Amino acid sequence: MFGVPLLFSSTEERIGEQIQYVAIINYEASESFVQLIDNSRSLNVINIDMSADESIRNGIVSVVLEIPKDYDQRIKNEQLVNITIYYDASSRTSNIAYSKIIQVLSMYRGDVVNNRLESREIDPQILHPLRIFAENVATEDEVSGYMLSLILPPLLAVIVATGGMNSAIDLTVGEKERHTLEALLVTSTSRRDLITGKFLAVVTTTLFSIAFIMLSLSGSVGYLSRLPMQQMGISLTLQTSIIVFVILTLMAIMIGALGMAIASFAKSFKEANNYLTPMLFLIVILSFGSYGISIDDVGIIPFFIPILNVTLVIQEVLVNNFNAIHMLVTISSTLLVSIIMIMIASWIFHKESVLFRA
Repeated sequence: MFGVPLLFSSTEERIGEQIQYVAIINYEASESFVQLIDNSRSLNVINIDMSADESIRNGIVSVVLEIPKDYDQRIKNEQLVNITIYYDASSRTSNIAYSKIIQVLSMYRGDVVNNRLESREIDPQILHPLRIFAENVATEDEVSGYMLSLILPPLLAVIVATGGMNSAIDLTVGEKERHTLEALLVTSTSRRDLITGKFLAVVTTTLFSIAFIMLSLSGSVGYLSRLPMQQMGISLTLQTSIIVFVILTLMAIMIGALGMAIASFAKSFKEANNYLTPMLFLIVILSFGSYGISIDDVGIIPFFIPILNVTLVIQEVLVNNFNAIHMLVTISSTLLVSIIMIMIASWIFHKESVLFRA
C-alpha cells in the first residue's frame, strides 16, 4: 500500500535530478532562447541531424522544441510566437523533461509580459486583481487521519475477513476430511465446548493477524512520514491504533463465527471454499461501500449493516469524529450477528446428520 507509491515517487525524483537533453529546431533564430533552455535546471541543448520523432524514439533527446525562424523579430515586435514541443507521452523521462520545459516557458512568458508592461509604464500588478490566501484550520493530525481514512478502513476490513478464514475451514471441514472430527465428537467434551474452543482458536488466529497488521502499518506510516519527499505529515497515534484494533476485533469475532457456520455445513475443503468465496466478495463490496458515504452527514442506518458499519466507524475514529451512538449501534449489530452465527454453528455440531451430511 505504501511501498508502490514510495517506489514510484523515488523513481520520479531520481529521474527529475538527471540531465535531460533537448533539441531546438531553428535554434539559430534565437541565441537567447537557446541559453534560456540550456541554463535551466538539468536541461541541456544539443544539435540533432534527424527528425524530431526519430531522435526522441532513439533516446538521443527527451524533448524537441520547434521555434519560428523569425523568433527574435516576432518577440521584439510583440507578435504571437508559436512554439511546438515534441515529446513521448509513453516515456517517463520524456514526460519529466516536458514538465521542466513547460515550467521554464511559463516563467519566461511571465517575464516577457512584465517587460512589455514596464516599457509602457504600466504596473504588472494590473494583471493580478486578486490575491487568494488559503488557511487550513485542520491540525496536522486531522489531515493525517483524513488521508488514512481514505485508504485504510476497506483494506483492513478485507484483510481481517481473510485472516482467520483458513483456520475456520481447517478446524471444521478440514477435520472431516482427515477423519479426526468423529474421534473428537465421541469424547466426553460437550459439543458446546468443542465449538467454543474452535471458535476461540479462529478468533485468536485472526487477532494475531490484526496485531501484525497494526504493527506493520504503524511502522510503515512512521517511516513514510520521515521521508524528505513527504510534504504532508502522516501519522497513526497509539490511541488511534488501539481503538482501531478493538473495532477490528469485533469484526474478527463476527467473521470467525460466520466462517465457522458456513464451513461446518460443508462436506469438503473445496465445497467450503465455494461457499466462502461469494461471502468474501460480499465483504469486499460492503467494505469499499464506505467510499460512497460521507461521514460528515451519514445517518444511523448504515451502522446497522455489518462490515460497512465497521469501516465507517474506523473512518470516524481516524478523522477524530467519534460518535458514541454510531459506535454503540455498530457493536450491538456486530455482536448480534456473531451470536446468531455461533448458535448456527453450535446447532450444526449438535446435528450429526447436518454436520456430516449423511
